[in-house]
Amino acid sequence: MSSLPPADFEDPCSPPPLRARPLYSTTTQPTDDSDELSKTPTASSSSMCQLAPSPLNGGGSVPSQLSASRPVPHQPPSLSTLQLDDSRPSSPLPTPGLDGSSSTSANGAAGAGAGDVPLPTLLSTLTANDGESILVLVVDEEPNTTRTNAGLGVGGAGAKEMGRVYGGSQGGAIHVWDLSTLSLRARLTGHTGAVLALQLVKERDWLISASGDGTIRVWHLPSLTPLYLIHPPHDNVGDIFSLAWVPFDLLGAEGAGKGRGQGHGKGKGRLYAGCQDTSIMWIDLPPSFHLEALSTLPPGSPSLPLSSLSTSARSSPPIHRAPNKFFDSLNARDWSRSGSAKPSHSSSATSLVGLARESGEDGGEGSKKDEHVVELQFRLDNVEVCAHYGYVYCLLLGKSNDQTVLVSGSGDELLRLWSPSLTPSHPSPSPSVPSSTAHHSSALTPVATLESSSGDAVLAVAGRENTVFAGHQGGVVKVWDLDTFTCVRTLRPHHHDILTLTLLGPPSSPTLFSGASDGTIQRWDRGFNLVQSWEGHQGIVLASTSTGGAGLGAGGGGFGRRLLTGGSDNVLKIWDFPDEENSALMSPGGETGEEVNRGFQGEMFHTLSKLISFRTIADDSHREECRQGAGFLKRVLRGLGGETHLLPGAPSKNPLILATFRPLPPPSTTRPSPLAPSPPSAPPPKRRKRILVYGHYDVVSAAPSTWTTHPFKLEGKDGWLYGRGVSDNKGPMLAVAAAVGELRRKGELEVEVVMLVEGEEETGSAGFQEAVRRNRHLIGNIDVILVSNSYWIGEDVPCLTFGLRGVIHATLKISSDQPDLHSGMQGGVVSEPLVDMVRLLASLTDADGRVRIPGFLDDVRKLEKKESELYDAVIERCKEDKMEKLRKHSHVADPKRSLITRWRQPALSIHDVQSAGSNSKSLIPSWASAAVSIRIVPDQSLLAIIEQLKSHLAKSFGSLRTVNQLSIDINHVADWWLGDIDSPYFTAFASCIQAEWGIQPLFIREGGSIPSLPFLEREFGADAVHFPMGTSSDSAHLPDERIRTVNLEKGKSIVSEWLKMLGKMN
Repeated sequence: MSSLPPADFEDPCSPPPLRARPLYSTTTQPTDDSDELSKTPTASSSSMCQLAPSPLNGGGSVPSQLSASRPVPHQPPSLSTLQLDDSRPSSPLPTPGLDGSSSTSANGAAGAGAGDVPLPTLLSTLTANDGESILVLVVDEEPNTTRTNAGLGVGGAGAKEMGRVYGGSQGGAIHVWDLSTLSLRARLTGHTGAVLALQLVKERDWLISASGDGTIRVWHLPSLTPLYLIHPPHDNVGDIFSLAWVPFDLLGAEGAGKGRGQGHGKGKGRLYAGCQDTSIMWIDLPPSFHLEALSTLPPGSPSLPLSSLSTSARSSPPIHRAPNKFFDSLNARDWSRSGSAKPSHSSSATSLVGLARESGEDGGEGSKKDEHVVELQFRLDNVEVCAHYGYVYCLLLGKSNDQTVLVSGSGDELLRLWSPSLTPSHPSPSPSVPSSTAHHSSALTPVATLESSSGDAVLAVAGRENTVFAGHQGGVVKVWDLDTFTCVRTLRPHHHDILTLTLLGPPSSPTLFSGASDGTIQRWDRGFNLVQSWEGHQGIVLASTSTGGAGLGAGGGGFGRRLLTGGSDNVLKIWDFPDEENSALMSPGGETGEEVNRGFQGEMFHTLSKLISFRTIADDSHREECRQGAGFLKRVLRGLGGETHLLPGAPSKNPLILATFRPLPPPSTTRPSPLAPSPPSAPPPKRRKRILVYGHYDVVSAAPSTWTTHPFKLEGKDGWLYGRGVSDNKGPMLAVAAAVGELRRKGELEVEVVMLVEGEEETGSAGFQEAVRRNRHLIGNIDVILVSNSYWIGEDVPCLTFGLRGVIHATLKISSDQPDLHSGMQGGVVSEPLVDMVRLLASLTDADGRVRIPGFLDDVRKLEKKESELYDAVIERCKEDKMEKLRKHSHVADPKRSLITRWRQPALSIHDVQSAGSNSKSLIPSWASAAVSIRIVPDQSLLAIIEQLKSHLAKSFGSLRTVNQLSIDINHVADWWLGDIDSPYFTAFASCIQAEWGIQPLFIREGGSIPSLPFLEREFGADAVHFPMGTSSDSAHLPDERIRTVNLEKGKSIVSEWLKMLGKMN
């Protein structure tokens, strides 16, 4: 749009001699600042993070002097000459504070918490899988939408969001993460350069993004679609580093009053942008641009689309921009040559529309734009030329003497305060501002300049009201009082550049966090003392934000106060700071003075993490750790309000945990006078329902070498929790316990809940039945049994399990009265046990795989129409990829027939065959054994099948005419289980699942067995409900066992609502 200035042009923004050290080391150094300023960059600057191969774009190590690849304005590096310093200290280096009382030393705080401050906990790591650094973050804790996705159960209709995180990446995309599911929800594309700034405009449901491509884009948050594409007034602005939104009612009392008279009403505001060419520009955006502005279009203006939204769009159009002529600034006579006439009136809705571009105005393929996106342009007279002597990295809204001010931070080491107003002002010359701003009218009036003595660029700012924190290139954080314009404190954590600052906590007493170029994060207390420093990222900490402004909501349902950080390692991390004083789980009764997040993104995460750390493997070598884990779980259940007992199991086996939760007693009333007549006797209370919850705390073994995470260290990633036992069965068990404890704490528990947790389930539940019978007086009479120990058929649709097969495990052994013999000498003259075993096993099935035991299928229940329709629903609602998974390990081509065969038909399997001397090629073994299992289904009798198996084996063995002996040992049995889906307990659970997930659950069966479930039904004469929380990809018993966080959260909510419904049945 504009041309290069003449050779004799004198830049009005030329700075005085600069004290700041460069952020890069180069192979060639200029002899003086003026020579360097006269250089023209060899390439256009499209992103502050694309200037050199570095950890930001996947190359090199972390330079100790690197400031997030943000160059100082007076030394833009060349791609061909840039070199990075590879040095990186292993830990933050404490440095002495400045002279005087205004400094804080980091001595003793590096790498750990100071005093008794709990160390931060990494709740989850989120990725976008694009290999791009995360440069900027912003959080919307109360999204104005209830997301609907009819194709999925997870996050489907009615699934309310806890909030969203928007992350701008080096590659130009904006990633959208859902805080409810801790997963990537969408990716907004359109920028061709790195996304350097994000601004949330909550009252309009807008997200505004600024980029290294020199453009600004406005996105509609409920639909995640683009609205506006805003171009700079000329091609020389370079990268847009910062944004600030100022509502019109904050633009000065006088200006706001006049604005209202001119039609600037509620909801309108002004957007400010800090640029690479040292300027600050602004544009006024009305709340309903398409409806309001079209009526005021001047004659001959280009027509604009009426629709601004597209439900399918996820990107805005790319643009073509001429190479950036940075620092080729325009003087007054050049403004008229920039492509547009200088308007004679101030910014307004009319002027904004008048500058809207038509599609294809610039030509080229990149200028094609979506028909729903409106292109706008900043006005030339809405620019504060040379607002600083360096790049304008930061913009922030603050308060100075009860007046709204705009705070800008720059590479020239300065903070400047500006008074934004709707009416242009005519400031008098002042030595504290650049001379170029002292003689032209502007709607941005300079108030004060805050000059740092550190001599380093201002790279990050944060603030509350009249206090501003400024992070500097040299590792210094300055604390400024905007009422007195004085620096009240200087913080020096170490020598590394401070690239991001965030405040966390209530406005009256927030906690400051700083992120540095060496990958560390620092935590400062309310007295500005450095209390913690830890390595947050493998690389550079580039961005940070916090949650907690929306509160926790009922029952800790909100996301809570968290720190979120992004870095050059291409991940977003969510940090929690546990407060022992607010622990809801380990204190008796679970009562605390402050509402805390008790979900699996809060207190329950820490509890589950501790429980996972116990290697509760049910074998002799882990017996003591199992006992310690049982003791910890007992304390947790007691902390939630349960009356707990540790019950002995079988000799030398793990104990059981029994916890009984009763409703809180009604609040006490005033004691009646002894002289008052006795009140009439109240009717006896109705008997409350009593629910038995069964679970287990033991796990199978895990080899760390086969895991990508540590099996006994809970780790969150992309919405999943990883660790041995997190899905089977520690996670679901804790979710149920948390639901019961929360209801009791709120006084909403109207039933009695008995939790029975064993420690030998994975090895056959040895001693479980005897322990239950011995303690019937503690367990009491039971109305319904709840189990949560299985999985969905896929990952998208919740399920209720209504059937399990039973199992019989048997060991067959054929032995000879001879020792091991040599086949070359005795082969052919003796009966060989291994040959007999092969012939015996062959008698169990025919060539088509059918079991040949007489009467084996006689008692199998016929498939009824109602059950058949349930399988039809499964086939209909499961996607094709799920059907492929079902067919993957099945030779039955028909999906429905495959389900019926694996869920409700009996089966026989041979698992292992062994013999004496099995490693010898010429040995005739003296014995051979085989492990056989039979899966049984309704209405087969466990005892009858065992007798039929023994009878068939004896008859077949007798027909072999061998002198060897056969023995049959029944090692383990479990009966089949079939639930009643028409019972009030099942129907109530199904309605709770539908209310929480927004989709009807599938009713499924499983081919596996849970030995204790049918026993508990018989023992207590109660129906059971089987509620799976895990998905088909949880990898229980396998490496990288996991469960989705949202499944635990929603599972907890579903159990809570179900218990409330049962309370109404009393």
